[in-house]
Amino acid sequence: MVIDFHTHYYPDKIVGRAVQHAKEILNCEPATDCTRNGLVESMQKAGIDYSLALPLANTPDNVRGVNRWAQINNQAPVFLLGSIHPQTRNPAEMISKIAAMGLRGVKMHPEFQNFCFEDESLFPIWEACIENDIFVLTHAGEDVSTLAPYRSDPRRLRAFHKRFKELTLVLAHLGSWGMWDEAEEFIAGLPVYLDLAFTLGRITDEQLVRIIRKHGVERVLFGTDSPWCDQRKTLKHFRNLPLTDREKNLILGLNAAKLLGINS
Repeated sequence: MVIDFHTHYYPDKIVGRAVQHAKEILNCEPATDCTRNGLVESMQKAGIDYSLALPLANTPDNVRGVNRWAQINNQAPVFLLGSIHPQTRNPAEMISKIAAMGLRGVKMHPEFQNFCFEDESLFPIWEACIENDIFVLTHAGEDVSTLAPYRSDPRRLRAFHKRFKELTLVLAHLGSWGMWDEAEEFIAGLPVYLDLAFTLGRITDEQLVRIIRKHGVERVLFGTDSPWCDQRKTLKHFRNLPLTDREKNLILGLNAAKLLGINS
């Protein structure tokens, strides 16, 4: 079983803007048409059984709409997370509703949502996620569409985990995109999950495998960041890494299945 734990697609009304943003800001040609159908077609070509799509609430006003859309579309073969904005009023109530919707986690992005993990005003969000058994998947490290200094460097993320050890935390992009040495020093080995989105081919295979094994294969999740990476090519690259079959099976699907409640 193969699960892509980090993908994106967009509602029809904004998909055109998403594609334009990628071309102008990210200097990237999407590997799909950025729709759900495009993602499913890509999965079929790549041999991927399930994908997890990550919507993001970029303002407090669209939190309810984003989560309602996620709830409606949260069905195999593409599951969705919810999202919450740092300025959401009564975040504990919203997190409880997200859990009741059957969404297993929330996606957050410190650059796009303009927050820092050490901000005490956000503590009720993390506490509500712990109480409702909701995991947090966050962007980590550099972001190609924003400028330094970044709000999710490895030292900050390590300190955040120390403060909220009971929170199930998924750090995208191998713990901190583009900060591989720091991630290897400060993140690898912590009891958090790391996904591989947008990393294969951007970090050396040698360092990638070293970080995976230092961290522990039971807490690493295969992800592509589709449509910003091609699923078929990324999966092929991963399968060629010098990992054992057991390590590959855990990373490709078994670890993700536990987090998402999928019968493996």
